[in-house]
Amino acid sequence: MVETPDFRIDLVTKRVVLTSGSDVRLTPTEWHLLEILVRNAGRLVSQRQLLQEVWGPTYVDQSNYLRQFMAQLRRKLEPDPIRPRYFLTEPGMGVRFVPPAALSPSE
Repeated sequence: MVETPDFRIDLVTKRVVLTSGSDVRLTPTEWHLLEILVRNAGRLVSQRQLLQEVWGPTYVDQSNYLRQFMAQLRRKLEPDPIRPRYFLTEPGMGVRFVPPAALSPSE
């Protein structure tokens, strides 16, 4: 279980709940992407690795898929998708899930 000030992720039951108590409905692809990022919390997961694990080896150069699905995840989970605090993209490199413990108290 991963808890943030804004949502809770239960990897066992494959459930995401906002702090308001609302369930977040994720597509299988969104869930797969989220699960990889959460299991690698704090570490940069390369675009190539995400594309290969979620979409398969023939999609490793299709970064538009990753951009689209990360935008969807941010809209569903980030309090301000324009200024993400949990799912950070490092352009040309990959994506990092920043666990709550890594957030500074001012955030």
